[in-house]
Amino acid sequence: MDLAEPLLSLDDSQPVAAGADLLRALGVGVLGVRRDGAMAGWVRLDDLGGNGRLGDCLHEFQEAEVFSDHAGLVAILGALSESDHVFLEWLGEITAVITRRDLQKPPLRMWLFGAITILDTNMSWAIEELYPGNSWQDQVSKGRWEKAAALHTERQRRGTDCRMVDCLQIKDKADILAREPACLTLLGLASRREMERFTRDVEKLRNHLAHAQLLEPEDLATAGRLASFIDAILSAGITKQLVELQRQEGPGGPSTRDDVRSTR
Repeated sequence: MDLAEPLLSLDDSQPVAAGADLLRALGVGVLGVRRDGAMAGWVRLDDLGGNGRLGDCLHEFQEAEVFSDHAGLVAILGALSESDHVFLEWLGEITAVITRRDLQKPPLRMWLFGAITILDTNMSWAIEELYPGNSWQDQVSKGRWEKAAALHTERQRRGTDCRMVDCLQIKDKADILAREPACLTLLGLASRREMERFTRDVEKLRNHLAHAQLLEPEDLATAGRLASFIDAILSAGITKQLVELQRQEGPGGPSTRDDVRSTR
């Protein structure tokens, strides 16, 4: 509801020109059309050419584009990755609309930044569980380790208390955690290449958010997928499942990790 805007409307008997004038004057992208007092459909400015009535141009509401006002962000973002707008229903009537433009609003940008933080924090926790005492060093390239070490040194110089694992990039953490096909399956990823592409997209999204840049269509697609990940982390405990799976099937076998943990 923090993203939604009221769905303005006119009767279907109104002339097309009246609808076009209203859309231009208010700068909105979608206008509701009423028939016999009830919301019957919608129009966009591109639909309003000629001299007919609004009822002649309306698009009827489709089930896939109408959501309850209690719908979760995962569902909304998923739908908006396929459509320019979705509608919200309240007390049995469609009363509001969310467009892709509304996804630029501060509430979603703050939610996305928090979601990336949750994802990052959960990956750090999983790595610490599986590879305590920086024993994950041999799971990353020498170059990535050196970059993390340099960042760790700089943060300590500035008086920031942090762990080495906190100095890894999201992609580095994903590389460590998604080495086994079974782990990729658990995360809903088809391959390591897909995982690498997704984590790069998440890092790009984070940079756009941090620098208050306009979110591009590919950023919104990443946001939808990120929302699904966060939903799984919070509701299904997917991070804990990933740790247990790696202990059973990951490199070195469970006994090796148990030995490392017992000597901590």
